[in-house]
Amino acid sequence: MSEPEKMLTPQEKAKQYEEIQERLADAIRAVLKQQLETKEPPEVLETLERLQEDGFSEPEAMGLLGHVVSREVAELMAGTGVLNLERYIDSLAQLPRPFTEPKGVEPSEEDLSL
Repeated sequence: MSEPEKMLTPQEKAKQYEEIQERLADAIRAVLKQQLETKEPPEVLETLERLQEDGFSEPEAMGLLGHVVSREVAELMAGTGVLNLERYIDSLAQLPRPFTEPKGVEPSEEDLSL
């Protein structure tokens, strides 16, 4: 019989959570770096350039791309485990939405009521 797992304090749990979050962020950055270097799919670089032309800084644009990658990873884990390239490219085309408004666009009354 194995030894019972040690109960973690709230501080230990928070530290463990932060470490997991950082590893996930590193993995997402690595995916984006590879896609940008290989230009595969080319829509990733095109989207980065478009977002920057629209006024987003490189870190902001990379963060938006990272949201799309993380959402796709979640879909992979919940679904078939196969990349849906069409859905991924469509999500890139929709950026910066749904994560933020385009630069210079004020939220509508409808957006504010949510």
